[in-house]
Order: sequence, then structure tokens, then C-alpha cells
Amino acid sequence: MNQKFEIFEDPELLKEIPRTTGVYIIRSKDNEILYVGKAKSLRDRLKSYVTKSVIDFFKQSLIKEANSVEIIVVENELEALLLESNLIKQYRPPYNVVLRDDKSYPYLRISYMEKFPRLSIARRVKNKGDFYFGPITPVDKLRDLINLLKSTYKIAQKNDKQCQGSKTACIYFQMGKCLAPCIGNISKEEYLKIIDEIKSILTNPKKIKKQLERELKELVDKLEFEKAIKVRDKLMAIELLENRQVVTDIDEDFTDVIAFATQKNITCAYIMSIRFSNVVGNRSFYFHESYINSDFVESFLVQYYVQMNQVIPDVVITKGLNSVETIKEALSISKSVDVVIPKRGKRKKLLELVKKNAKINLETHLNRFEKDIEIFKKLKESLNLKKVPLTIDTIDISHLGFENVVGGVVRYTFGGFDKQMYRRYNLTRKYEFEAMKEILLRHEKLLLNSSSRLADLIIVDGGPIQIKAAKEVFEENYDIIGIAKEKEENRSIRSKGEVEDKIYVGSESIEVDREVLEFVQKLRDEAHRFSIEFHRKKRKDYVLSSALDRIEFIGPKRKKALFEKFGGIENLKNASLDEIASVKGISKKIAEIIKERLKEFE
Repeated sequence: MNQKFEIFEDPELLKEIPRTTGVYIIRSKDNEILYVGKAKSLRDRLKSYVTKSVIDFFKQSLIKEANSVEIIVVENELEALLLESNLIKQYRPPYNVVLRDDKSYPYLRISYMEKFPRLSIARRVKNKGDFYFGPITPVDKLRDLINLLKSTYKIAQKNDKQCQGSKTACIYFQMGKCLAPCIGNISKEEYLKIIDEIKSILTNPKKIKKQLERELKELVDKLEFEKAIKVRDKLMAIELLENRQVVTDIDEDFTDVIAFATQKNITCAYIMSIRFSNVVGNRSFYFHESYINSDFVESFLVQYYVQMNQVIPDVVITKGLNSVETIKEALSISKSVDVVIPKRGKRKKLLELVKKNAKINLETHLNRFEKDIEIFKKLKESLNLKKVPLTIDTIDISHLGFENVVGGVVRYTFGGFDKQMYRRYNLTRKYEFEAMKEILLRHEKLLLNSSSRLADLIIVDGGPIQIKAAKEVFEENYDIIGIAKEKEENRSIRSKGEVEDKIYVGSESIEVDREVLEFVQKLRDEAHRFSIEFHRKKRKDYVLSSALDRIEFIGPKRKKALFEKFGGIENLKNASLDEIASVKGISKKIAEIIKERLKEFE
């Protein structure tokens, strides 16, 4: 069953919607998906959208755009939960909270999807067939652990593509850092046993530690010191996994504890990650009451672990679930997990500790959130916008003498900058007007192709020229303003002391109060920082890359081989002489020349 009802035009159509479990999709007049939700009773849930006399800030904005609702009836709550999650991930509706997180914790990944698995750092689960462990913080500690495990077990250093078709072992084998499984120096079966031993150290360090300590003592007693050194190195890897600052009364090995706190219409979801009795990380997410319903906790857990591709622990401790079995079944698609709602004991105390942290974080967040809502309302009034801008995109273009032109787009929404929506563009057009049109056209196309949409307000770094370019792209479909230095006869006034920024709407500047001006300046400054950072990197890469062209021994073939090997100029700069000399056509002498020439451009 999949039907559309124009309940926002005719509320009487609610009677035709069944009181069954399902998912609803709210669409605009242009058929754009605005919001996806689920409900045990579709009719009762949708009734709240059209019959409430007092509607909160966000629902009011949603209903102004809403035209129809599409419903999908499913068999049970689990199907509704998973379908809602998939639709949110696919379409990223503007009125759904798509979890964003500035923190990206490091995990240790064993790449089981490769022929010869390796160890590396990962920030998200990409291949479900791989093994992920963590988070392990700080990242330097994780790097030390990986380097120690690599040197101890001498596992593959390169990926399958780099090793494929090799007839001779690479430099790592010659340096005694790899067992060279790619040339059959060790069988695949024996190699995988080594990888499994590494996995055992990660997943059961206490058991393995006791075993290794016994083995070490026996080897020392037998005076077999070379073997003893290898066992000692394995114990050092376990020591790196342990943190001496163990929190009292926490006896959990691989657990996430999730608690919620609510105040002034805002809910904070706080996640504490525990690994081997150590608190290794925490995250906070914030939601307005518009997004809170009876199924909120289930939806949050699925979105966090499934949509954000987070590593699922062995145990999740939380409360507020309607059905523990439903969420266990939903998460079991990725991994079997024990979901616990504690009623007494250490786990209940631990959950209370996490809830206390949620309350503290919420109080800190509330001031910023409420301030954002007020400034959004002020923007609408002072700039005469079509609606209150819940999302704002700010665009900046950076160049030096109209060379290496790049552009950056940053997004701000209530609660702060949304770094997942930041975008950078290499631009082909050199001059301001055409470059601004190019970046906006490409940004619009990118968002439409990714089922996202442009923000409610677009701010360009510039005045009438940049605004005119933006309006040629968007016509009257979006609110567009600019911020630039005050001008006279199309020139910035720089001879009158300190130059004041002005807000432009169309060809004229308008007066706004200090709070609005400073807010827009903050967005402009972030966009400028983001784009100029990209421009500096691009220019540095351009200059360094051109250095290779100036080396008499480096022609197109050798240059291509170097970049295929190292992927970029920075990796080449950091490579050792032996690594550079391992490239076909590069001798040790040429490698030395390359290293010397690159130093000249640092």
C-alpha cells in the first residue's frame, strides 16, 4: 500500500488514512521530500500535524511548505524502523535531523576484504566484512599500536592492488618488515592465522596477556632471548590498549552507554564509549521537541549505528525503549548486540553517570541554541526574507592574481556549523562574476544529485556583482544576500580608516543592527578560512609538483610512476630514499636528487 493524501489542503482526508503501523513521507508542492517519519498509528500521528492550535517553531515552518503526505503500510515496528532509517539516509529530508558529528573517532581496521589483510586507521565503517576495533584515543596512541603490531608480526604494508602481480618482494620485505605473502613466502592460511592472533589481542587482551606472560617467563628461563623479545613486543601492544586512568566501578569491555536529558524543549542524547573499563570517547547530539515522539530512542539508535556507520559494541546500555527485541533485531543486521535496560547494580549507576553528563552538556548547549533561533528570526525581519532561514550556505571564492581559483561553501544551521555539508570546488572561471556563477551552478547540481537541497538563505562574500551572479543562477527561488566592504563608485573605501562591512540585498546596502552584522561576519569568516585553506594547499601542491618537472631526469613516465606509487606530492616528500628508489625507472641516485630538489620548495 503506497498512497498520497493532500491532508494539508483538506484535513478531512485524514479519515482515509488507516490506524496501522507504517512510514509517512511529507512532500512539498514541488514533490520534494520534506520529512520522513514512522508511527504505530499513521492516522493518529498525522492528525497532530493538522489539528494542533499551537504548533512549535519547526513544525510551523514544515507545514508552510507541506502539500501532501505519502504513506507506506508495513507489517510491524521493525520494518517501519528500518524503512524510516533507509529513507532518511537516501533522501536527507531538510526537516529530519540527520545526525551530524564534528568528532570522528579513530578505529583500528583489519581489512579482511583484502587477500592479505592489513592494519589501518578508519573513521567510519566502510566495508562490513572488515573488522573494526575502537575507538582508540588519542590517535597517536592508535598509530603507535598499529606500528608496533606491524613490526612485531611483519604483516603486509601495501594493499592488494599494489602487491598484485609482484614477482619479487617489495622494499618492506628487504627491510625485514613484511613476510611477503604476495610472492608465496608464507601461505595465505598461515598469514590469516597471524591476523587472527592480532584480532585476539584486540578483543581479549586480558586472556592473551596472561598467556603471553607465562610464555615470556618460560622463554627467559630457557635463555631463548630472541623468542622472548617477540613475546615482549606482543605484551607491549596489549599495554598500549590499557589505560592506567581506569574509572572506578566500570567493569565493561566493549560497551556504549546512552542516556537522554531534556530541558526547555531540547533533548540531549549523550553516548559514552567504554573499552576495557576505560572511557575512550563521548558524543552529544541535540534535538528540538518537534523530533521527539514515542519511538525516538529506537530511531536514534538505528540512525546512529546504521546510518552513521558506527562500530556496534557488544553491549548497549540505555533506557526509554519500547521494545528491546526490536532494536536488537534492527542492529543485528550488522552485528549481534546485547541491549540492556539496567534496573539495579553497577550498570544502573553507570547509566546515571552518563545521564548526569547529558544534563551538563545540555545546559551548555541551550544558550547557543536559543541564541541561534533568535538570530534566525532577526535575519528574516531585518533582511525581509521569504521565511526564517533554518539553514544558511555561505560562499567564498579564493585566488591569487586570478590563478588557481577555488571556492568554498560552508553550512550553518541551528546548533552550529554543519561540517558534513562543507564543499570545496576547483573553478575553471577566473573572474569574480563568472566564478561565482560556476560555483553556485555546480553546488546546486551536487546537492540535487545527492538528494539534498540548497539552504534557505545564501550568503555570498561580495557585493552587487556577486549577488547579481547568484540571482542569474537562482532567479527568485532563494533569498540571497552579500557581505562586502563599503563602496563608493564601485570601489572599497580604504582611505577613510577602518572599513565597515556592509550587508547587500540586490544592488543596495542596508542597515542592520550590530548583532545581525556580526553573525553574518562570522559565517563569512568561516567560509573565507575554509576556501583559503584549500587554495593554499592547491597552490603548494602546484608549486611542489612543478618541481618534478624541473628535474632533468624526470619525464612524464617517471612522474606518472611516482604519483601512482605515492598518490601525491606530500607522500613523496615524506617517503624514504629506499621507497622512492623502489619505483620502476628510479635509481638510488635519482631518488637522492628528488629528495634534495623537493627540500628547496618547503
